[in-house]
Amino acid sequence: MDPKTVKRLEKKIEEAIVEVIFKMGLKSLPLLPDKQTMHLMSKAAVTVYETAVENGRHEDQSS
Repeated sequence: MDPKTVKRLEKKIEEAIVEVIFKMGLKSLPLLPDKQTMHLMSKAAVTVYETAVENGRHEDQSS
């Protein structure tokens, strides 16, 4: 994927993670992750998505 798209997707996913974590708060969660952890969570999510995209391309080529 295009690096600009990856960065933009990471940023949007990180914003969504922050929003959900803070809405749920300590009443629902045992720990509020720090900013670095939420950043890594967004990067992991994008990596999973990129892998799915690549796997989809390989399946299309083998059919």
